[in-house]
Parts: sequence; structure tokens; C-alpha cells
Amino acid sequence: MNIVKWILLFAAAEAVLTAVQFLLRKREIKPAVRIVIIIVKALAAIAFAVLVLAGPIQLRPAQPFLIALYAALLPDAFGDAVYSIICKAKKSKRKFVIFKAVSLVLGITFFIFGTVNMLTVTPKYHTYESDKLTAEHKIIFVADIHVGSAQPFSVLEKEVKDMAGEKPEAIILGGDITDDYTTKEEMENAFSLFGKCGVPVYYLYGNHDRQEHAEYANGRQFTEEELEITLKENGITVLKDEYASLDDEIVLLGREDMSEKEARKDISSLKNPEKDKYFIIADHQPFDFKKHTAAGADLQLSGHTHAGQLFPLKALYSVIGYAYGDFEEGNSKMLVSAGACGWRVPFRTDAHCNFEVITLRPNS
Repeated sequence: MNIVKWILLFAAAEAVLTAVQFLLRKREIKPAVRIVIIIVKALAAIAFAVLVLAGPIQLRPAQPFLIALYAALLPDAFGDAVYSIICKAKKSKRKFVIFKAVSLVLGITFFIFGTVNMLTVTPKYHTYESDKLTAEHKIIFVADIHVGSAQPFSVLEKEVKDMAGEKPEAIILGGDITDDYTTKEEMENAFSLFGKCGVPVYYLYGNHDRQEHAEYANGRQFTEEELEITLKENGITVLKDEYASLDDEIVLLGREDMSEKEARKDISSLKNPEKDKYFIIADHQPFDFKKHTAAGADLQLSGHTHAGQLFPLKALYSVIGYAYGDFEEGNSKMLVSAGACGWRVPFRTDAHCNFEVITLRPNS
């Protein structure tokens, strides 16, 4: 979605919210009821965020406006709380104009922060040690680019240039590089960038890459066969429950995505051919960490969660699973990336957009 359309959607959401509040402005509202209203507004904002990022796919046409409502409602609830406290402390009467001014200032600030945050992709650095290594290695893991969904193509161009500038030994594309809103031209241009970056590139599928739900977007733009032809033409290695040796010390297993229930193999059937090497498993979704630990993985690299994307979903996701960051299970570690983009609109109010720069080195 382009920035102009997103600005108009946010303006529409603010207009709807202001109109409703204007109609209710003359009603006498008791403090207890005011508190309930503030809580309801905050919960409604969170509910809209959940419906976008975890709701049924049938809601996809409505998702941009739901995020716009979230962007307007959450700061409005906060502004309402702050202004109510000030009025109570000063024993002054609430004035609708002042309340809306506070709400709009907070809303516009929130809007600018979330929009700039989505359009800014930065490297995030990690170091892991192992006695399986005798030399230092650098690899890059990037997931959830969602080409054409929420960022201009110029953001990806800069991102790939920055990744190549890190001089890694390999780049691992960790799924959802494309999605249901990606055109064929965008897909081809994206993988052409990676093909020309001068670094070996490995690709695994996410749950959006195959455009399996494109009927709720713009219709299917390319087939899986066309996608894989493009990848191979650009020298990118596709891994679907397959191994690849990154060098003499590191072996990579790229998993088929969990959404492909029939195609995805059980990890117990995927025998590691080089058990003495440092063993990385790249799996778009982070939910099989314990199984991968049992299979001897030294490091799992995953994405999928976008670190919640919209505040406070990261905290909510953390209660039920691996939302974002570093995790440890036995001798295995897992890094769940925030992803290099997000879903549907250029708006992100939680963790920053990242690609992961990973240094592997011998134990100190």
C-alpha cells in the first residue's frame, strides 16, 4: 500500500472517531463511566490489531482500515486518560476542543512514528559461539520482506545494498519474501537484487510466498513454478527440507513451511549428513524449536511473528509462544527475527524492521 492511501485511511479513521465523539460531547459522563470508555477504546484498538495480524483471511479487504482505526483509537484512549487526570487534578471542566487537540497531537505523533518505523530497515547484530567452529563466520538472515505489501521497492534496494555491505558468507532468505499482494514484476525484481548482490543466497518458503490466499488480495500473480524458475535463474538455492553446506564448518537445513502440512517432513526423517559441523536450521515459523533441539540443531533462525508489529501484540504473543528475540533450549539457541517489513500497510509500532547479522565464532 502506498503512503498517500495510508495517510487518507488514517485521516478517515480520525474523522470517524471525531464525529462520534462530537455527537456524544454534551452528554454528562460520570468518572467511572469515563474510565470504562477509555478502557474500551484501548481494547478495541488492540482487537483491531489482532484481527489484522491473526484474524480470518476473509477480513483482508478490511485490514487497512482496521489498522487505521487502531492507529487513531490507541493514542486517543491514552490522550483521554491523560486529559481526564489533568481535569480531575485542576478540578476543571472537560472541553471537547482541548481533548481533541490532545488526541490529535498524540495520534499524529503515533502515526508518524509507526510509518517511519516501517520504512526504516536496520541491521541487528548477534554473536554465537561453539566449540564446533575453528574460525569466525558471518551470515545474514532476513525474513518477512513481503515485497509490495507495506514498503516502497526503494526500501528493499537499500536493504540489499546494506546487506551486501556487511560482506557475509551467505544470505538466508527466511520466508515470506513475497506475499499475496506481490506482483510478478515485483517478485522478479526482488530476487534479481539478491541474485546480483555477490553473495550465495539460500531461500526457504514462508506461509505467504506461494500466494495461496491471493483471491482475497489482487488475484494470483505468479505460480510456484514461476517463482522457483526466477529463484534459480538468479542463482538462489531453494531449500525445502533440504541440506546445504555453507562452508567446511557450517551445514544448513532449510525447512518447508508448516503451512504445507503434507509436504513438510518430520525432522526425524531428515538425517544430518554432516553431524560434526555447526548445524543451523532455518524455519520460517518458530514453533518446532524443541523438535529441532532434539535433532541436534545448534541454532534455529525463524521469523513469521513480525515481533507483533503493532503494540502491544509482541507482549501478547510472548505469553503464548516465541514472539521475538533469543531463546535457549538445552544446547540449542533460536533467534526469532522481527522481520524486515510487516503486513499490509506501512505502519509498525513495536520492534524495528531488521535484517539479522550473525557472527559465529569459536568458544572463547
